[in-house]
Amino acid sequence: MYSRIVCASIYLLLTLGSAHAEERANSTKLNILHIIVDDLRPEITSYGLPDRHTPNIDSLVKNGIAFDRAYAQIAVCGPSRNSLLSGRRPDTSRSWNFINHFREDHPEWTSLPGLFKKAGFNSFGSGKVYHPFVPPNWDGDKSWSALSLPFQNPCWFYGISCVPCVDRKGFKVEPKCNDGGFGPGDVRTCWCEVEAVEDILTVDHALELMDFAAFDFHSPMNKNFYLAVGLHKPHLPWQADKKHFDKFPLENISVAAHKMAPVDMPGIAFASCDSKSPWDPLNDTEARHARRGYYAATAGMDEQVGRLLDALKKRNLLNSTVIALHGDHGWQLGEHGEWRKNTNFELGTRVPLVISGPDMWLPKSRQGQRSAGLSELVDLMPTLGEIAGLDVHSLVNGETPLEGTSLLPLILGEMPEVKNASFSQYPRNPKNMSRPYEQNGIDHTNRTLFKVMGYSIRVDEWRYTEWRYWNPQDLVADWTPTGLMAAELYDHRGLKPYPTDFDISENVNLAEKKDFAEIRVSLASQLKRQYYHTRTDIRSELKTSLQMDTAS
Repeated sequence: MYSRIVCASIYLLLTLGSAHAEERANSTKLNILHIIVDDLRPEITSYGLPDRHTPNIDSLVKNGIAFDRAYAQIAVCGPSRNSLLSGRRPDTSRSWNFINHFREDHPEWTSLPGLFKKAGFNSFGSGKVYHPFVPPNWDGDKSWSALSLPFQNPCWFYGISCVPCVDRKGFKVEPKCNDGGFGPGDVRTCWCEVEAVEDILTVDHALELMDFAAFDFHSPMNKNFYLAVGLHKPHLPWQADKKHFDKFPLENISVAAHKMAPVDMPGIAFASCDSKSPWDPLNDTEARHARRGYYAATAGMDEQVGRLLDALKKRNLLNSTVIALHGDHGWQLGEHGEWRKNTNFELGTRVPLVISGPDMWLPKSRQGQRSAGLSELVDLMPTLGEIAGLDVHSLVNGETPLEGTSLLPLILGEMPEVKNASFSQYPRNPKNMSRPYEQNGIDHTNRTLFKVMGYSIRVDEWRYTEWRYWNPQDLVADWTPTGLMAAELYDHRGLKPYPTDFDISENVNLAEKKDFAEIRVSLASQLKRQYYHTRTDIRSELKTSLQMDTAS
């Protein structure tokens, strides 16, 4: 593999400076650089937050479209990636944690990377694109061209189990750390004086793959590419070079305005964090250290984004490549008393999503614009395929239909919205149903042992969530009236998605307030209809339930 990369690199050195290396403007298809960032919420300067030190992501926003209301379908790494990379929602992929994956029930599905491979593109990937082992072998040749195999994620490829710091060869190094030891549970801040952290290794490998991609693209075969790069930070542990911590003086770090659970929140909605409860907030000193760690890790990640952008420019690929960057789900930094993802709250599900491209594709008048239209990560497969010039529907013909919607009309300014709702969900398995906020995680729990599934709908002015008992035999929720365990209703009227303010929303649950009964009934019906269309094997059950609702 590497000998081919060396040959490609030599070719580029000889030709990139010559007229023969000019980009092929007559190419009818566009290349795609797809950057997936772990645990990234919109904690970015260009999302209206000053001094977050994210200049490279900000440059993408300046030259592209920022989506201010983009949402993950489930707020945990593996299932979210199974959803967005298959183009199907979690109840269709049947992947809700780190045990199962979409290939178990649907080995024939075309994945997002596989879509490009099937269309004749080079399909390359580096880093944490899929979550390790779900699907096995990073989905192998069903997703990736030969040069990407065996797939390399430095965090797992060398068997180092996601240690924070490694050397350039990928071997474990014990880091020298300062400023550590604060935070709830496994939330720790630290900086590492070593040559490389895992994201640097991921980008090192991505640049080698980009050399080969450029070689094929600039050659007479004019072969396009899809390159996915999975960056691990700001995933825990929050670690970065000291220079990134220095950008965020501790005395300048604020804490969450609402440090406890929303008023009247049902306990099942809370993601437990060790012994912490929704009513036992972290003290301000620990919270400032933890937030500083997240900010520094995000700044370090942004530096690696800059390396990717510089590499595109040096290889004369900027004018033929569309760049998509997004988080795999959101994160709470003390809001609602939470220090995790794993929720159906706005902060657990909302992600930054930026799509940027060359003038030949995105008119100057659209560059730097923002979209307030609702969007979802499940929309990425049809969107990126259509942007690249692929006939997406013919490439997945005969398979379970894709469940996303192309965002291209929003990007080009042709429509203000392409959907009126986004949907998210999250399972729970509390050990004690009388205290459902304690020890309720499901990361490595057999899906037949889930006890509750939470389904959430986000519309323009509201978020509504239902927590329903789980049917372990059929792996579906109980959508009959007796299946409802708890509900949440949050008012977003008058709240603007930009500039971002993480403290202003979802602090009072209105689900049991009589004044809001009408909107609750409407959203509950819409939520149930979405589920009805998603799972064909329970339509008869839902049809009966919907008829009961109508009759009542």
